[in-house]
Amino acid sequence: MIKKTKWCDSLVITCSDFRFTTATQEFINNRLDLKGNYDYISIPGSIKNLLDRNTRDLVLNKFGVSVRLHHVKRVIILGHEDCSIGYGGSKNFKDSTDEYKMICKDLKKARTRMGIRFPHLKVYLYYATLLSENNQRIYNFEQIM
Repeated sequence: MIKKTKWCDSLVITCSDFRFTTATQEFINNRLDLKGNYDYISIPGSIKNLLDRNTRDLVLNKFGVSVRLHHVKRVIILGHEDCSIGYGGSKNFKDSTDEYKMICKDLKKARTRMGIRFPHLKVYLYYATLLSENNQRIYNFEQIM
């Protein structure tokens, strides 16, 4: 049996939306400087799965495996605009400000849920946006306090 001398210290939870996957990986690896040091869980409508009482326990139990086996010390939860699975897309909001407020509110609720189940973990939240201009995609990841 191989003895592990280093564990990953982070668990990243994100939505599986294809529009954000590459940018999310780059953000985690480069801007957060976590390359090779995190478990990655991608679930369609990730935030909603943490808040929905029908899926919450299943999802938190799966996260618990990562926390216990890999000695995770922090969790990073990423939400994004125009999330079709969790929120039905941007069209279900009055405007982008309304959407931002709702998703940030849910991110904070998700942090609270994680804190109840795993009080020793630090939980960081990010909200991602996408701007398409001249056939280029510009991504922004904002930390939510």
